Amino acid sequence: MLRRRIPISSMTSPKTPTTALRISPGRTHHRSSLTSCALLREGNLQSFIWALQVFLNFMNRKAPQTVLTDQNMHLKEAVQKELPNTKHALSIGLIASRFPSWFNAVLGRHYNDWENEFYRLHNMESTMDFDLGWSDMVSCYGLHGNRHIASLFASRKLWASPYLRGHFLAGLAALPGISKIKDFIQRLLSAQTCLSRLIEQVAVVVDYKDQAGEQQIAQQNSENTILKTAAPVEGHAAAVFTPYAFYELQDELVEAAHYAYFHLEGNAFLVRHHTKTDGGCNVTWNQKEELISCSCQMFESSGILCRHALRVLTTLNYFQIPDHYLPVRWHRTQPQPSKSLIGGPDHGRSYERVKALQSMVSVLVSEAGKSEERMDLATQEVSVLLSRIRQQPVVPNVSGDSVRRQR
Repeated sequence: MLRRRIPISSMTSPKTPTTALRISPGRTHHRSSLTSCALLREGNLQSFIWALQVFLNFMNRKAPQTVLTDQNMHLKEAVQKELPNTKHALSIGLIASRFPSWFNAVLGRHYNDWENEFYRLHNMESTMDFDLGWSDMVSCYGLHGNRHIASLFASRKLWASPYLRGHFLAGLAALPGISKIKDFIQRLLSAQTCLSRLIEQVAVVVDYKDQAGEQQIAQQNSENTILKTAAPVEGHAAAVFTPYAFYELQDELVEAAHYAYFHLEGNAFLVRHHTKTDGGCNVTWNQKEELISCSCQMFESSGILCRHALRVLTTLNYFQIPDHYLPVRWHRTQPQPSKSLIGGPDHGRSYERVKALQSMVSVLVSEAGKSEERMDLATQEVSVLLSRIRQQPVVPNVSGDSVRRQR
């Protein structure tokens, strides 16, 4: 089960002596979300410590595995004190939003080239390659002695991807949604509205977002997904995943075709780009448990299988992604199992059968939507099947074994 991570950011109103601390579960299904916001009279260490203590009490003292924040030093100290066992990371999205003010004047017309190089380094797999590349970048653009560059490098273990691998962030670190929520709260604070009015405004926005989210889900479920490969796992992912998660996995699947794999021994494989003659990632496959792991740790960091693991799975003739790598947070919907299956003697197995049926239905809808002929055939056959099902007697709380015995 993927671990929880909590994005936290702070902001101070320029017109009022008030600091807002927002706490969010981050990205679930396909949207960024805001669950709580503390208004602090002072943005000092004691205030942040109090806010985190209240948050922990609200969460029944269960600390998150990963916490994502901005660069507020008081907040950093508060996290270290109140969440000592939590991995602390900085949002690269919030950091990058300051780049124009930090480097535009210094770099001039070379700013865009530098920014591209920065993101190339940020997305590297090896910490050693990152450090060496950073040194070359500093020399290339003459940034020796720049305090922002020095600060970024000193804190690289908190924001650079090579140093965060294995810590679950669900791709949230670079999402623009964090800045949007921060800007929204900032506008409310700068308006100098009273607390009751602020709560009313937030409630209106939340209600609007809920309605918009429901409409977006309905639209996504009705849209045809464009597949880029002939791999069956792509169709399976399209039927199960939200568009965000599917397109992330699709990119990895497309890239997987450019990678060669070498069977080392037992369950071990080496996967590397076809243009390279050394290096690569080590992939381990446990066929009995259907568990796969890669040294790049992309799944552990984002919840999306990497190109190396997908290369091995497709080579081993896997036509569906193993259930363990279909996190519920990336499912299009979260339908509850039928009440008639709850509390039965074989509830766990029954629930798995419900999920399997839901997956099949999702694939059916996806395939049927590709042409009018397919839709007509599917509608006709499902109508016949539904009529037959309705003729069957309903036996509540029936176990899977008893169903098989009745056949």
